[in-house]
Amino acid sequence: MIETIIGVLAGLATIALARKIRGEHWVYALSLISLPTIYAGFAWYAGETRIGWQEMFFGLPFLIGGVVLTLARQQFRWAAAIVGALWLAHGGYDLLHPQLFINPGVPAWYPAFCAGVDIVVGLYLLSLAATPARRDLQTA
Repeated sequence: MIETIIGVLAGLATIALARKIRGEHWVYALSLISLPTIYAGFAWYAGETRIGWQEMFFGLPFLIGGVVLTLARQQFRWAAAIVGALWLAHGGYDLLHPQLFINPGVPAWYPAFCAGVDIVVGLYLLSLAATPARRDLQTA
């Protein structure tokens, strides 16, 4: 439970930082790339190369989505809806992770922490996508 609360707080800090640096049009999409690489990194650190590559394979939607949406010069609301949905999907992945993989490198607390971050960021992005356009949130 405490892991999830800390994850929610980390998600709120991520949102605050992205707003402060005026990077909302790229920070969230670029950050999607890190989500599967963290799980893979845990596996590789534990010496489980095969599991690390499996984590990367299952993380392909997040990797591809992060790269494409970071490079795309689309209107922010459209991209925010897709990136928000991907963040929420990764939150679901986090919650199911212990049933999907035996990854000895992943700390027991990490999936709940990551789900907290992912769900907060995903819901925030979907709320941005649903609000009327603001000039300061659109890509240049």
